[in-house]
Amino acid sequence: MEIPVIYLNRLLAETAKKRATSLHLSVGSAPLWRLNQLLVSLNQEEIVTSDLINQAIVVTLDANESTEFAAKKEMVIVKTFADGLRYRINLFYQRGLPAITFYYLPDLIETSAKLNLPPIVTELASRPNGLLIIAGSHGCGKTTTSASLLEQINQTESKRIITLEQPIEYSFISQKSIVEQRQVGRDTLSLVSGLQYCLNEDVDVVFVGEPKQDLDKVVLYLLELASGNCLVILEMNAQTTINALEKILSNISPGKIEAARHSLADVLIGVAAQKLYPRRSGGLIPAVEILLGNSTVRSLIREGRVNQIENVLQTSRKEGMVHFARAVEDLVRTNEIKSDEPTAAPN
Repeated sequence: MEIPVIYLNRLLAETAKKRATSLHLSVGSAPLWRLNQLLVSLNQEEIVTSDLINQAIVVTLDANESTEFAAKKEMVIVKTFADGLRYRINLFYQRGLPAITFYYLPDLIETSAKLNLPPIVTELASRPNGLLIIAGSHGCGKTTTSASLLEQINQTESKRIITLEQPIEYSFISQKSIVEQRQVGRDTLSLVSGLQYCLNEDVDVVFVGEPKQDLDKVVLYLLELASGNCLVILEMNAQTTINALEKILSNISPGKIEAARHSLADVLIGVAAQKLYPRRSGGLIPAVEILLGNSTVRSLIREGRVNQIENVLQTSRKEGMVHFARAVEDLVRTNEIKSDEPTAAPN
């Protein structure tokens, strides 16, 4: 067996070269790639051992991170390896043994056109204020989409952008805008405290990565920010646009739910939810469901009838709304995907 650090760097370099989205190391199995949403076993490699995983952890984590992992048994971090390759790393235990998954983070932030996002999504991100939600399941590319929208603002508008992430995945270089990236737990004690800071600051755009705790407090602060002169872009783990709205409202306490519904209706710009499909020409392409905050949608939210928004999605194509079923049909019609292609499984 190679020296662990050499072995790990070689696998990570090959992962990037093959454009695999992730590398999975689990004791008792050969390394696995997620390649075009399919798991591919690297049978030419030796079976992963507990010793190899432990040594990989030693060369990957610093002393503080090692202590945290030992205590919590799971963690997510971002690291840069040889040749500047960046990976989001999920460390966890299974069957009492450590395991690691590496998710490749390209250096280049792709444009919305290169990502095949509908132009209306970019247009929504150019609004001066309000709430834009980017939704989807784990591994659907919503973080990449969010980064693309932020970079579009960074390159074309003079704004102060603050991101609140855990961890920071894409690194931005300030262009026309100032981009300040804050990692929850390192640069701010919590997402709630980070949002409180934003409320008292001169900020034009706030991006919030997937909230994991205190969603009830987080939502109320987000709504307050979006009601002022601030564009809020929120990343959410939700399958559909309606699921995203339901998730937000389900975390509000009964005593505050009516006010929250009215606030959400007032500030909602739109929701874009995406799923990835294998593309005929290779790689992946998103099918994007788009819900716009028009007068009908706002009324249904205020009245607590979010479930009826489905009908609006299906009948408002001319306004720019797109139901998932229609988004998939469009990709089939343009020969981008196969008609019988299943929705991409999450990483």
